[in-house]
Amino acid sequence: MVRGAHPTLILHSPSCFGCKLKAQRSDMPDSWPKSTFRGVFRWYLSKFPLRDGKAYFYERLHGALAPPERYAVVRLDKGFRMKLDLADPEQLKVYFYGHYHERYEAALVQRLLADDDVFWDIGANVGYFALVAATALDRRGQIVAFEPGENAYARLVENLALNSYHNVKTFNVAVSDREGEAVLHVSGDIADSSASLYEPGQTQAQGQACRTVALDHFLAAGGLRPPNLIKLDVEGAELAVLQGARELLAHTPPLFLMEMEEKTLTAAGTSKAAIQQFLTGYGYRAAHLSKGRWYATADVQGVKGRNIFWFNSGVENHRRRAALLPVHGENP
Repeated sequence: MVRGAHPTLILHSPSCFGCKLKAQRSDMPDSWPKSTFRGVFRWYLSKFPLRDGKAYFYERLHGALAPPERYAVVRLDKGFRMKLDLADPEQLKVYFYGHYHERYEAALVQRLLADDDVFWDIGANVGYFALVAATALDRRGQIVAFEPGENAYARLVENLALNSYHNVKTFNVAVSDREGEAVLHVSGDIADSSASLYEPGQTQAQGQACRTVALDHFLAAGGLRPPNLIKLDVEGAELAVLQGARELLAHTPPLFLMEMEEKTLTAAGTSKAAIQQFLTGYGYRAAHLSKGRWYATADVQGVKGRNIFWFNSGVENHRRRAALLPVHGENP
């Protein structure tokens, strides 16, 4: 861990924000031919069955075809609406493609949640996965979304309000291994999904005070039901979050969809191996994504993908849900 700072929530996105996008955009007015071509291009990226060539054309055309307005409210492929900030390259891509790039991870969330399940979105940013979970539960169960960034949290609440789900609770806090306060480094006025306590990026000149919470204490104090599935997108702070959830792991272990990138873990003073050792001690096994399928792995060090699915093979409910994906190579 970085000395002198509480480990806390870090979210992931490309390092460049509005600067490159603004440079790419055309100064042309939003004429009828341009808006028509934009609509055709969005249909091609979201609906055309063949994927080959889409990335090539997107890189060359999205700047010229982006709407002149900064914000756009759109309905995404999962059926919910979101207000997207087109000054953020990641959200601009969602606008054109009609879905988030982690579509297999979104499918995992939809497949695993049912009935009165509880889903926790730790690192919710503007709410995509919280809304995916809400569609899967169809107004049943409960979604709890944690987001410490001021701009991101405001956008999270706004996106939830665009939809008719009333089973989502939001908390403007960072998840860590302790209760306290910390400084979150953010970039500009966007919903910075790379906000960090560890090593501020070149564009992260602003600092925001935020409250930090540990999951065990938060669960007990808030009167919440234990989660069945946690999406943990906390670039570098994964181990800290887990260390603050020992009671949860021991008594009501949830499934995890966890982002793990070695470079961000190293910046936070930990590693994939350290997280695997910690979770293995609680009976967890890992599965990684390859060509749209999930495969069990005994060593996350060699996994190229950044998202890992963790399940406890000693828990019957975990085995049943892992079989729903299915996890290939798993023999409980």
